[in-house]
Amino acid sequence: PVPPSTTPSATSPQQGISSNQPASSTVNVPAVTQEPPVLASRIEVIYFHMTQRCVTCLCFEERINYVIEKYFSDAISSGKLTYRVLNAQEPQNADLAKKYKALGSQLFINSVVNGFDNIDDIQDIWNWDCRNDRPGFDLKVKDAIEHRLKALN
Repeated sequence: PVPPSTTPSATSPQQGISSNQPASSTVNVPAVTQEPPVLASRIEVIYFHMTQRCVTCLCFEERINYVIEKYFSDAISSGKLTYRVLNAQEPQNADLAKKYKALGSQLFINSVVNGFDNIDDIQDIWNWDCRNDRPGFDLKVKDAIEHRLKALN
C-alpha cells in the first residue's frame, strides 16, 4: 500500500448539484458547521472523466452523484467517506490522475486503512448498463461502496 496524499478530499457542503445535472462535479450533503474530518481510515470515492464525454460517461456521473447523495450523506458528514468528480485532463488534477492511473471515465474506490491506500478501479461500471438499467446500476454502485464502508468498521 502507498500512503495517500494529505490533501483533504471532502466535498464542500456549500456546493451542490441536482441529480438531473450530469455535468456537475459536486454532490448535495447536509449543511454542517465545519468541514468533515479527514480520517486515517476512510473510503474515498473518485469518479474521473475526460473533458469530452459520451452519453454513457455522463450517465455514470449522474447516477454516482445520485447514489452518494441518497445513501451516503451521513458517511460524508462524519468523514468516513469522501467523494469527488475530477476531470483527469485538467492540470490541477494531474497528480491524482497519476496516482489512480486514471485514463478516462473511471470509478475508483480507495479504502484508506490507517493512512494506506487500497485503490480499486471499478471497471465493472462499463457492464452495469447505466443507460438502460439505472436502478440496477445504482444498486451496484451502492453495494460496492457499502461493502468497503462495512469492511472499514
